[in-house]
Amino acid sequence: MMHLVLIDALNLIRRLYAVQERPYLPLPEQVTDGTRQQIINNTQSMLLQALQRLRHELTPSHALLVFDGRDSQWRQQRCPQYKANRKPMPAILAEALPALERAAEQQGFRCFIDNSLEADDVIASIASKLSQHQQQVSIVSTDKGFLPLLSHGISVYDPFARQSLSPDYVKNKFGVAPEQLVRLWSLTGDSTNNIAGVSGVGPKTALELMALGETLTDALAHPDCPKKLRDKIISHKDAIMNYMQVLSLQTSLDLGLNLQDLRLPESEQETS
Repeated sequence: MMHLVLIDALNLIRRLYAVQERPYLPLPEQVTDGTRQQIINNTQSMLLQALQRLRHELTPSHALLVFDGRDSQWRQQRCPQYKANRKPMPAILAEALPALERAAEQQGFRCFIDNSLEADDVIASIASKLSQHQQQVSIVSTDKGFLPLLSHGISVYDPFARQSLSPDYVKNKFGVAPEQLVRLWSLTGDSTNNIAGVSGVGPKTALELMALGETLTDALAHPDCPKKLRDKIISHKDAIMNYMQVLSLQTSLDLGLNLQDLRLPESEQETS
């Protein structure tokens, strides 16, 4: 069986870059060329080490680094506050990305970017399609937005904690199954993506409500649903539905990728 590893490229690279940038903070608007190049070189070295470590830990047959497209705005159009709290990418890193992509590809890791698409949707679409064909897929990211995909038999791997996240992990951390996470976050809010949720509905209230039915409609119709809470949810129905669409990953994008192109070359250990 093939094993495809899908790497949330900027999720990995930005964290590696932050470690290299930290000794020089706060960076002045202009830094010396030597400092700039040192930060970039260190980031590239750490990226290549991370990729080789992933090869060792996950033993994939295929791999793809997926980058965010610059022009993907459909979520912001539906929800203007979406990710509005995110810090912009550091200028040094933005300038270094093409070189980092080339370095990864020289190690046999194909890179993908479509400026009209978010990496999350690209990854979710590839993973879902292969999972439907009973192929093994691992997503490498610390972004909790991928956790709902665990219900489809897809693995999510945290490269910094060096652990695969399971449905049991989700249940212990959030109190619900992976497929219920989007509904939960739409009620309670999601600070990572700057989604407000419903004012006054915290995790405890949301979990109690969700326990009353398979869907929000079922839960609101349950005789044990408090009237005050029912009225509040109904009055925020449109917002909740909008949040759910924004937080749900697209899983049916047609990307035209050829799996043969994603096959990793044999490592030196395998050929020696």
